[in-house]
Amino acid sequence: MDSRLFRLLWGRLALQFSPEAADALLSVEGLEVSFGAGGRVRQVWAGGEPYLTLRAGDGYFSLSTRAGEFLRRSIAKPRFRVIVGSGVEPVGSVFAKQVVGGDEGLRPGDEAIVVDEEDRLLGVGRVRIPLAFIRGLDRGEVVRLQ
Repeated sequence: MDSRLFRLLWGRLALQFSPEAADALLSVEGLEVSFGAGGRVRQVWAGGEPYLTLRAGDGYFSLSTRAGEFLRRSIAKPRFRVIVGSGVEPVGSVFAKQVVGGDEGLRPGDEAIVVDEEDRLLGVGRVRIPLAFIRGLDRGEVVRLQ
């Protein structure tokens, strides 16, 4: 990957997540980039599998499970995390009654990693309701998993 493309990807990831998250996500060996119509970045691949996908609607990246794992290992708790209770195995979505904590700075549309209380990765997805708003709620979709 040439330095100009690396700087472009790093800048988008630093804006979306943080500079340290951008460093972590781009530290994977053998990253390849595929381009869509008009020569714009569409996906970043790692080891022949999708790693990051550029969302056309807002210009931010969606994480793969592998990218979520790199983020989880590289960034201290609770950043970028939605923490669910023990025994919860989310399928499709994470609901308010399943959430026990996480990064209260996450806003709707942000990418998040879903972990259990031992910080094991359970999935990645897009935040629907800010964690600061779910206290006392027993319903509502907090994260839509990918």
